[in-house]
Amino acid sequence: MADARVRRIAENEARFRAINERLRGELEALGATDEPIGFVCECARVECRDVLEISPAAYRAVREHPLRFFVMPGHELPDVETVVERHDPAYRVIEKPAEVADVLT
Repeated sequence: MADARVRRIAENEARFRAINERLRGELEALGATDEPIGFVCECARVECRDVLEISPAAYRAVREHPLRFFVMPGHELPDVETVVERHDPAYRVIEKPAEVADVLT
């Protein structure tokens, strides 16, 4: 069972993912190309307003893994998540522990 802090962090990241999912859906409905799109950083920082330029294909590839998120470099929390991809200087892909899967799906 994840502790309260780890769960709260996962909940914050899931909120940012929901924003990006709505954006992706709207862009797909408009017939968007594979040009990079500005998605919000999905880090745990409630005050974060950073935007990541990510191609729709890269976004979809990460979304195939429900425990993975996009974050700005430096927004990782090594004690509660693992960096699984580095796309310098643009973004990192982090993975949450399986114990918070119920919060993320």
